Amino acid sequence: MIDSISRLLERILEHDDPVVRNRLITQCYRDLAEQMATVLGRRDLSWFVFGAWASGTAGAAIRGEGLPLDFGTSRNVAAGNLAIIRDVAPPFIRWLREVELDGGPTDAALERTLADPRLTGAPRLAAAIRAYHAATLLAAAGADDLDEDADKQVAELMLLGNLLLGAHEQEVVDDFIDAAMPLGGIFGLVTTRFVRIETPDGPVDVCRDVLAPFPPVLTELTNADLCAECARFGQSTGLDVAASNALVWEDYDDRMGFILTFFRAYQRDERFFDVPPHFLPEPTDGGRDVAVAP
Repeated sequence: MIDSISRLLERILEHDDPVVRNRLITQCYRDLAEQMATVLGRRDLSWFVFGAWASGTAGAAIRGEGLPLDFGTSRNVAAGNLAIIRDVAPPFIRWLREVELDGGPTDAALERTLADPRLTGAPRLAAAIRAYHAATLLAAAGADDLDEDADKQVAELMLLGNLLLGAHEQEVVDDFIDAAMPLGGIFGLVTTRFVRIETPDGPVDVCRDVLAPFPPVLTELTNADLCAECARFGQSTGLDVAASNALVWEDYDDRMGFILTFFRAYQRDERFFDVPPHFLPEPTDGGRDVAVAP
C-alpha cells in the first residue's frame, strides 16, 4: 500500500493540469490518512484526514469557482496545494515504510525516519512525527481498554501532532496565500469572507468562531507543549472559542488560531474519513489505479 501511495505522489509531481492534480492530491491525502490510521487507530483523526478535506475544498478555488475576483488566486492556490503535498508526504511515507519494516511503530523506526535529511530543517514536522509516535505507544499499552487519563493523553498528543504539522504546512504555503490575496488590506478582508472549509455538516465560515463542541477529552488541555502552542496562537486551553475566527486569512497567526480550534473540535469526528467522491479523481484522471481502498 505504501508503494501505491508513493507511485501516486510521483504521478502528482509530474502532472501539469492543476484541476486534475488537485483531485490526485486529495486522493493521496485520503490514502495516507487510511494508512496512518492503521498505525494510529481511528479514534483520533490525523492531520491527513483533514488534509483531504482541505485539498478538496481548495479544488473549488483552483477551478475558479466562487471567487469575487481572481488576481492569480486560483493559480496560487494550485501552487500551494502542490507545495504542501510535495513537502509533507515524503517524510510520512518514510515513517510508514519504517513502521511496516519493523512490524509496528518502534523507537528504531522513529529514529530512522528522523534521520531523513528532509527533516533536518523541519523541526515542526519532526516533532509532529514524535507526537504521533508517542500517541501510538501509549494507545498500544492500553489496547482497546484505555482508562480516562490515558485516553486524554493520547488525544492531546494527537492534537499536538496535528497542530505541529498544520503549523509547518501553513508556513510552507504562507507565500502562496499572500500571493493569492495580492492587494492585501481591504481585498484580503473581502477575500477572507469567501473562505470556507468543507465539513460533513457543510461549509464552515472561517470568519466565524468554531462552534462545534470539543470532545470531552479535549475540553481542558493539560499537555504542556500543546498549551504553549495555544498561547502562541491566542487560543484558550479551556472552552472559550471567542478568538478562533480568522478575519484575515493571509495572516499566519490569525488562520492558525482557527485551524487549531477546528482540529480540536473535529478530531474525533470519524465522518471525516469518508471523503466526498467529488473531491476525488474521476475515471478519466487516471488516479484510481493506484488508490488504496477506503
